[in-house]
Amino acid sequence: MNVLKLVSQGGLAMMPLLVLSVIALAIVLERTLFFASLEWGGRDFRLRLQEYIRQRRLPECVLWLTGLKGAVVGVAQAGLNHWERGPESMENAMAAQAQVETMALNRYLMMLETTITASPLIGLLGTITGMMGVFRSVSEKISANPQADTSNILAGIGEALVATATGILVAVFCLFVHNLFQRLAERQMEESQVLANQLLQMSEEMRGY
Repeated sequence: MNVLKLVSQGGLAMMPLLVLSVIALAIVLERTLFFASLEWGGRDFRLRLQEYIRQRRLPECVLWLTGLKGAVVGVAQAGLNHWERGPESMENAMAAQAQVETMALNRYLMMLETTITASPLIGLLGTITGMMGVFRSVSEKISANPQADTSNILAGIGEALVATATGILVAVFCLFVHNLFQRLAERQMEESQVLANQLLQMSEEMRGY
């Protein structure tokens, strides 16, 4: 079954579903490339950062971080840029940067949430209008000829259900990718929080607080 035939069977509701599907696929591609390009931190990353700081090689550390991306990197840069101002200034700077990074990590996820909610409803609306058309056609046929063959009503209902099936399929796909991207975003922020705590602790220790 090709796409054009599927759209024609599902009725007018298939058009917004098709548009939502294209938008969802574009978001999935963009977010996949985005998350694949990020630095995810971890033990080795923190140990290297710690080594730079203990050796007081902050300019080299900043240069190293400049070539990386991600919330972990952004928070680390914010902390290092305020290192000389003390732990309190570092904490404020890292908290502000974390908010910026959170928005970047969750970009477009609201659109996926909207698609998850709207797709089944649009599909259901398409099925309802399609079945109304089927029953109207059968009613007109019987009114004109009480002995008319109405065996094709099941085929008409089956076609009308295409819209609902498509809407649910789109919603399920978007639900899976939305949850995946949301978990990746949460992981970035969790690692950023661990890193921020480490930087604050090191700052206090090296200042003798």
